[in-house]
Amino acid sequence: INCVELLPVFEFDETACPRTHPTTGEHLCNYWGYSTVAFYVPMQRFSARLRQDDRKAAQVAAAVVEFKTLVRELHRHGIEVILDVVFNHTGEGSWGEANWHSLSAVAESHYYLMSQGHHTNFTGCGNTVNASNPMCAEWINDCLRFWALEMRVDGFRFDLASALCRGEDGQICADMDPLFVRRVSNDPLLSHVKLIAEPWDCSWPDGYLVGKFPNGGTPRWAEWNGKFRDVVRRFIKGDPGMKGDFATRICGSADLYEADGRGPCHSINFITAHDGFTLRDLVSYHDKNNAENAEESGEDNNISWNCGEEGETDNPKVLALREKQIRNFMVAMFLSAGTPMMVSGDEYGRSQNGNNNTWCQDERNWFSWADCGAEEAGLMRFCRLLISLRRNHSELFARDDFRRSMQWTHDSWEDAYNFVSFVLRVPRPKASTSESGSTAPGSPAKFATSGASDAGAAASESGRSRVSDDTRSAAATAEAYKETELLVAFNAGHQAHACRLPHGREWFRLVDTQLQAPLDIAESDEDAQLITGESYTLSPYSCVVLKSYEDPAEVFQYGDIEFECGRDEKVAEELRRVARRSL
Repeated sequence: INCVELLPVFEFDETACPRTHPTTGEHLCNYWGYSTVAFYVPMQRFSARLRQDDRKAAQVAAAVVEFKTLVRELHRHGIEVILDVVFNHTGEGSWGEANWHSLSAVAESHYYLMSQGHHTNFTGCGNTVNASNPMCAEWINDCLRFWALEMRVDGFRFDLASALCRGEDGQICADMDPLFVRRVSNDPLLSHVKLIAEPWDCSWPDGYLVGKFPNGGTPRWAEWNGKFRDVVRRFIKGDPGMKGDFATRICGSADLYEADGRGPCHSINFITAHDGFTLRDLVSYHDKNNAENAEESGEDNNISWNCGEEGETDNPKVLALREKQIRNFMVAMFLSAGTPMMVSGDEYGRSQNGNNNTWCQDERNWFSWADCGAEEAGLMRFCRLLISLRRNHSELFARDDFRRSMQWTHDSWEDAYNFVSFVLRVPRPKASTSESGSTAPGSPAKFATSGASDAGAAASESGRSRVSDDTRSAAATAEAYKETELLVAFNAGHQAHACRLPHGREWFRLVDTQLQAPLDIAESDEDAQLITGESYTLSPYSCVVLKSYEDPAEVFQYGDIEFECGRDEKVAEELRRVARRSL
């Protein structure tokens, strides 16, 4: 993991929810925080020291100090910080509350998008912000500068960003050059930060801007790729006729991002997010289960499949199919060109009992360390090794160009059954060079990582992720890896399906989601199973990854590719221990 995206951390009122739990009668809370009331301060109740220090000054500063410490420590471990920011609406006046008065009292028509004297609602929460107004746009820009320069965050994900592209008339700007986007994109003080749009709002279809979100000049905006999510969900659950769309998405979505100069890294590929089903619930529920919210909310069309039975079950066949489907989704996401994003908890199969809109639920959103530990040898292991597989082959997946050299090996595109297979050829590594530009004498040619790595890969030298030469076989010569190939196949249907293996090569199995752990994914190339014969049979609803390489002695270790910061952590802990000693 090289980047974390935090749910809103600006000050919000967690008590601003007028509903109670229909069963327990307990007052529900605003857990997610998408109703900001103060934009220049971290959420005070997130501070661990707030109630531990009686000094007012310490209480006021606690949240700021702790947030800066969080960012600093994540940077030391090579992990960037993206903030989910809510500028499309505010918490002012929500549900008729009069607790907060700020922008409306200052200049209501400048900060809010009004229609005939009333607030508009393009966000589902009311209070749509008027980002096309120069005063409002500058206020947003100033706030971003504060968090980027003072709090040292690395980027921003803009919630319901299409709402920020609406003019004074409420329409999406006809010239697709909204004032807010142009200012943020060209602000020299923000030139180093990552900009990510959730490219839709609650007005359909004009607010759906996936692949069309404006850039303000320089093609630097990434997007949550909702089309990737929807297509992969349909393909993996077996909806017929999805092969062509699936191929487009896993190749980087060139149809969405190439025309305006963007690359695959601008496509944030995801299957699930904080809003909607978790990955476990996506394969366990057909219908949402949101009664505990005491409201009618949440998406009805989830493109989900319960694998035969709704909700919790003890049917071993259904449970086994769900485990396969979770792994199939993970493979599709992590082995696609683009920037993968996983919601916290999916790595161990967290469930929200079918609630797909847990904004007002407390415990439903919790991360369970106990459940995570229970999956250490199961789904957690699979996820960890799959990420390592992607990272070991970053030249294939973290790329700055769209895949056009891959070889598709399945029989037909016209067949509606969802079976695809393709071969990815690892390009010949670039030789390491000396300062003069020539290969350094006596040094082997080494891999050159793609310039467009996943979002968050770049870090300061003190916080850079480091991988040893042993674990990545970085000293492998260009000649040894010239012929390395990966074969990936998906059988998203109810029939067993044979996958033809290219002739003249030996193929070794790295992944087969049909198999039980630990056989579902290999710890290293050395552990990969040699496949004999001219084809490999995929079980229904499964996928495989096979590898063929020129020199079997040159292998990757997928289990050990972690940050080499153990020694640094020990030193840091010793320094902290010394600092805590009484004088």
